[in-house]
Amino acid sequence: MTNQEVIPQRKIFNIESTLFEQLAAPMPGMSTRVNGTKLRKLYLQSMSQQWNPTDKLVFSEPEPMPEKLRDIWIRFGTIFYTLEEMGLHTLNHMMGAASNKLASDDVAFYLSTQCADEARHVFLIEQYLSRLGARPHFDRKFRILSRIASQGLYRVENWMFSTLFSENFASAFLRRARSAEIDGFGQTMCAGILKDEHRHIHFLNIVLPDVIERLNLVSRTYIKTSQFFIMKFTEHVSRCLEEDGKCVGIPRQELLEEAFENMKKTYESFGVGRDFLVFPSIRSA
Repeated sequence: MTNQEVIPQRKIFNIESTLFEQLAAPMPGMSTRVNGTKLRKLYLQSMSQQWNPTDKLVFSEPEPMPEKLRDIWIRFGTIFYTLEEMGLHTLNHMMGAASNKLASDDVAFYLSTQCADEARHVFLIEQYLSRLGARPHFDRKFRILSRIASQGLYRVENWMFSTLFSENFASAFLRRARSAEIDGFGQTMCAGILKDEHRHIHFLNIVLPDVIERLNLVSRTYIKTSQFFIMKFTEHVSRCLEEDGKCVGIPRQELLEEAFENMKKTYESFGVGRDFLVFPSIRSA
């Protein structure tokens, strides 16, 4: 009896480990500007972690909630709904450009599953707002973020850096929302979305180091300016939510500080200093 018959093959994402490594190997002769093996592994992971909202959440009568708390979650939910819907449409717009810029079908493979994630998030937040008695709507004042992040010069690189910030900010918010005074449906929803957001950040951690290596002085300056405006806009707009945040245990300043600090740590992991980007100061409301 061989060792292989005695010791079962280890499984990765419900695939035998040897088969997983085989599937994760890029096709011979492919020329790419990013790590194809890591992206294929992430694609396989993403495929295995897709989830159906109706299996994970109970779409029954909503739980009773104090009026003040419901109003706060509606305001937060409307902003989150707007950002997720904007992210969904921007991702659909940028997917082909990113794949071409990075010369990688593996980028397209993975981003196609991220599109499914974003659609699921928009659907769930839409359902959650409806359960709270609100009509989901797109807050147009945030449209400027999409335009700055995905248009103009160096749009692929700029979009990826913008996504790194938005995913880190969303993750920081979701962790706090999951732990706050929220109903069971909302708590389960936040936990599921948060798991997806972590995978989206993993994708950026794979591709951005290679992107940074190819930035010249002009592109670095452009991206720094664009990203500073996006973060400053976020800091400014969030001031109107300071009191709401205190009421539900999501202090605005701590939320921004965590998002900024996570960004700085990520840049350090890429081999660049904390001064790669300029971060805005966080002012009181």
